Amino acid sequence: MNNYSRKQDIDALIVEIQSQYGEIESLYNASLREKEIKSDLKIKIKNYLENAHSILQYCVHDIADVSGISTKKIYFPIVGKEKNKNSFDGSVGSNLPGLESKNKKVFDYLESIQPYHAGYEWLADFATVTNDSKHSQLTPQTRTETERITSSHSGGGEVSWNPSAVKFESGVFINGALVNPLTQMPVPTPETTVTKQIWIDFRFNDSISALPLLKKIHNEVPKIIEEIYKLL
Repeated sequence: MNNYSRKQDIDALIVEIQSQYGEIESLYNASLREKEIKSDLKIKIKNYLENAHSILQYCVHDIADVSGISTKKIYFPIVGKEKNKNSFDGSVGSNLPGLESKNKKVFDYLESIQPYHAGYEWLADFATVTNDSKHSQLTPQTRTETERITSSHSGGGEVSWNPSAVKFESGVFINGALVNPLTQMPVPTPETTVTKQIWIDFRFNDSISALPLLKKIHNEVPKIIEEIYKLL
């Protein structure tokens, strides 16, 4: 049985981020309703991201210790979504030199969760916003609104689109309803229902949807930690 010097701290931080997420979600929804990003929400998100980042950093230091790796610079390897295994190999070579030969199972697992694999794209976003938060007092966020039109048919069909991205000419039917080219809206029929919604979101760097990323961190980081410590 290995003695992982940082596992107790990791477990405490996991409990902390799970508690923090509940507070953030409540404040987040309140801020959406008020159309304003409160300073206390920004601070809680910043602390949440720092704690989650610390979990991965503590873990990678235990990986290095157990694997007998000694280097001045140790970071949890996360490459970009557009990268590939060669990029991962380079990252590990810099941050955990010799890991593949010293602990192949951990090496393979870390490679399997890189953002260029489907389902792990969020890790690249996590790395991006964590790095950005270190260069500013508060994590930058913006509020965005997106209009969405949805046409539902009683038979079960549903079509949804962003009206700013689509322009319909005359003679177009959606779910059996004729689209009025002046209003750009389908004319409702007994079989169809047309609704217009405004989707509201806060985003990091104008591109990364905030709450879904925070939820991914809440749900997935503990799983990643569990899998890694099974392999150590």
